[in-house]
Amino acid sequence: MKARAARATRNPPARSREDLEHQNRELTRMLHLVEEARANLADQYDYAPIGFLTLDAQGCVREVNVTAARLLGRERVQLIGMPFLSHIARGHWKEFLHHMSECRRRPTVVVSDLDLRARDRRTLHVELRSVPVLDARRDETVYRTAMTEIGERLRVAQALEESERRHRDMVESSPDGIFIQSDGVIVFANRVALDLCGVKEVADLHGRELTGLLRPAYRQSVASLLVQVATGRETPSMEVKIERGSGTPVHVELAARNFHFEGEPAVLVMARDITPRKIAERHVLAISERERRAFGRDLHDSICQSLMGTACLAEALRNKLRKSGLPAASDAEEIGRVARQCLDEARNMARGLCPVAMEKSGLVTALHELTAEVARHTRIECLLECDESLAIGDPNVATNLYRITQEAVSNAIKHGRARSVLIRLAAGHGRPRPDHAPGAG
Repeated sequence: MKARAARATRNPPARSREDLEHQNRELTRMLHLVEEARANLADQYDYAPIGFLTLDAQGCVREVNVTAARLLGRERVQLIGMPFLSHIARGHWKEFLHHMSECRRRPTVVVSDLDLRARDRRTLHVELRSVPVLDARRDETVYRTAMTEIGERLRVAQALEESERRHRDMVESSPDGIFIQSDGVIVFANRVALDLCGVKEVADLHGRELTGLLRPAYRQSVASLLVQVATGRETPSMEVKIERGSGTPVHVELAARNFHFEGEPAVLVMARDITPRKIAERHVLAISERERRAFGRDLHDSICQSLMGTACLAEALRNKLRKSGLPAASDAEEIGRVARQCLDEARNMARGLCPVAMEKSGLVTALHELTAEVARHTRIECLLECDESLAIGDPNVATNLYRITQEAVSNAIKHGRARSVLIRLAAGHGRPRPDHAPGAG
């Protein structure tokens, strides 16, 4: 019986032998796959676009791939065992020693930017990224390090920094005030904008609303403009007044555009100081008004007087001819009538050129004449309510108020089809405030 068992062991069944042969073939195939994968990994390691090397605790090279050797300008066999510090530019030795110290101290990735000195004396700007791993063959910790050349990245960063500097200089040297508003508050203002607001530091404007810097009369319209711009709509420029800390308003022209600031939607607002232009406009208007008044006075004092004299002479001639019984008396009467008609037209023209007399009560008098003229020519009831003692010392202001009232009455009659017009003139906050109220009566 024992002999049969021994023979069975020496000669296994055919099926069991086939299973063993199949397993052997599978093991052989798996071994080939492992070797092939290992060869692929070795090729990927050697010819990767990033330099890979392994450093021991003393910073000596244990392993290095082809890319790292090419960067350093040496053969791989020459690098094995060399202190990596010998490849570091002298000015960066301290940074490399600190890098190794951090690698030994921390179990995480350590990153440093260094300058390497290649064999051909080229300087390479590289990033070292090291992580500690256990070398099972020697039972010690080594540091797998990826070495990436960052010279191009540094050049791009320097170019970007230079571009930002140029744009910053352009913004700061701009003759216009520049504000950037994001989430409803100011996040940037250039030097001109600070001067317009009467502040010294950007921090004085950070977090404030742009509308809060304006005179109250302009805040609602500017807030509406900023909302429209934020939604991408094109808007025209707007003239407003900025309230300085000293209380002195500054006339500015605002233009706003949709903008992105640090990746977030924002509104770019450009404010141009137009105070000199406003002063020039006032001077031009004052000169124009002064010339108009001078021409009106000349017209009243010369042509009107001459026409008055002509009308008087014609009337005297008519009376003389009538007494003589001559038929030319009717012709003299017609001459007098035409002269008086021309006199009325000249007076109206003079009044239009200089509607307000130079005395302080001239505006009230001119408005009374306006109501009478409107009632006479349009058959529409026109009334004036005002303080008869209201005095305006500046003739330009008085003339402008008269013309504003005249235009308002004309619009009420022409476009509002008013059947009665009431003009009110009152002082508000120490300043005259004209108003008109077209009625249906």
